[in-house]
Amino acid sequence: MISVIIPTIDAEDSLVRTLSALVPGVVEGLIKEVIVVDGGSTDATLEIADSTGCRIVHADASRGLQLWQGCREARGDWLLILHSDSQLGEGWMDQIHLHMRQYPQRAGYFRLTFDDPSWLAAFWAEALAFRARWFGAPSGDHGLFMSRALYDAVGGYKDQAAYEALSMDLSLGRARLRAISTPLITSGERFKRKGWAFSQIGKGLSFIAYLLGFPPKPPKKA
Repeated sequence: MISVIIPTIDAEDSLVRTLSALVPGVVEGLIKEVIVVDGGSTDATLEIADSTGCRIVHADASRGLQLWQGCREARGDWLLILHSDSQLGEGWMDQIHLHMRQYPQRAGYFRLTFDDPSWLAAFWAEALAFRARWFGAPSGDHGLFMSRALYDAVGGYKDQAAYEALSMDLSLGRARLRAISTPLITSGERFKRKGWAFSQIGKGLSFIAYLLGFPPKPPKKA
């Protein structure tokens, strides 16, 4: 039924937790395959993916390209796209079943929370939720769930280094996006390294720059 696509690069510290949350879906038969699209990891990421039965696909270290490649390889009728440091919360299968039954023509994104109790982390999660709700552009940290038919209808991720959150979401538009109540717990470590305030400003500027036609920088290794 579902192909899970996870782009990775040096993700050994978080990938096990991300995959563990998917186990009930594999056991139930809801998840057909988990595709790890690796951008050149030098740590134990590939060993973890291989030992847990994931399909491994190699791609350049650009998240847009990784997602394009992973979705192209996917064989499921539904696509679930997650970051390697994001863990689905309890009850996610019930919400996925609900979405599949009642909203097949819409793409769902999850309720983003960070594993950081600070008010800055909470503020950033709310800011991204506001952007998703009113601008139709959820962050990659929200995850994305949609039918293969809808993915193909809107053109999917582009075969280029594209700003992940917008490379497909602008084609979807607000009318075809839906918030899923399940929490998606994402690591705040990369934000803490730079400082939450600096990260928020940087993300905002990157978002505006992409809208103005400037290409994004490829992600750095962790």
